[in-house]
Amino acid sequence: MNNKNELVVYTDDGYDAELILMDGKPWASFPTLAEMFSTSIEDLTPVLKEIFNSGELSRIDHAQKISLTPNGIEEWFFSVDAIISVGYRLNTQKATQFRVWSTNIITRYMSDGYLINDDILKSDPKKLSELAAKIRELRANEKNVYASVRECFKIAATDYEPSSAEVRRFYSLLQDKFHHAITSMTSSQLILDRADHTDVNMGMQSINGAVPTKNEVTVGKNYLKESEIYRMHLLSEQFLLFAESTSLAGKDMTMSMLHSQLDKLLEINGYEVFEGYSDYIKEHAVEHAQQEYEKFLEIKKLEHLGIDVDLELFYLGEYDELKEETAKITTRALHKALSIQDA
Repeated sequence: MNNKNELVVYTDDGYDAELILMDGKPWASFPTLAEMFSTSIEDLTPVLKEIFNSGELSRIDHAQKISLTPNGIEEWFFSVDAIISVGYRLNTQKATQFRVWSTNIITRYMSDGYLINDDILKSDPKKLSELAAKIRELRANEKNVYASVRECFKIAATDYEPSSAEVRRFYSLLQDKFHHAITSMTSSQLILDRADHTDVNMGMQSINGAVPTKNEVTVGKNYLKESEIYRMHLLSEQFLLFAESTSLAGKDMTMSMLHSQLDKLLEINGYEVFEGYSDYIKEHAVEHAQQEYEKFLEIKKLEHLGIDVDLELFYLGEYDELKEETAKITTRALHKALSIQDA
């Protein structure tokens, strides 16, 4: 085959399998497929028929006639999914080697959560950039941001004791320093500003299910926008590099000293440094979130009953006569119904 869409894939024992790429995915011809697994086209035919007839794969989607020659003669090509299915059905030595290889790949994926093809990434800058972008996206997840910051203290703080009340207070202050730098608000202020029963998911950007939980609505970081989380990620990365460098240099630093270094880092990046709490509004923020949550849930339950809720009428109490019905709808049932609806 001498086609510009061709891809040569090295397998083993000096054997090169010539495949073509369609929509970025490899396809193999009958002769190539037979050679890959050291079998004949005659033996392959019933195997492929079984794969398609059993409904495991669709013949239309995974088998196509393609012409690669000037005279227009067509030949059958099979998708990578079909190649894998064939490899798991044949009993040749090559097929056994394939199964061992694929099992190893699956095991690594299940264990590590990712697989990397070094050769492809080295030869394809676009794919490498896409991978780097995906890693940045994952690292910018709010859970990973705070995990990175906590790691800073574990690495560099000589007085770090995870179970102490002082550490918990430092973490709370630390999170508010990040929140304030990015949003000019503390965690409690975020809740007061953004918890709104009329918004999608009550204004939260991060929830675990189809319906927010009572605990989730009282957590300030759940209201952070994606762009804000990413900016926090950039700051936490810089802070983590500092902590690692400090640790490698053998310098002893306390949590208080690390907080001072964080303040300097915020100043360098042009962010306002949070100086501390001027009032205590956490209880007020929690109360506000819970009140908004009750309204949010009631509206969702009314919608679940098939009612197109008019907010003005809702505030006037026009739907109060249905409270006996909405009280029967549990949060779990509402979550299940909305999960099915979103699927």
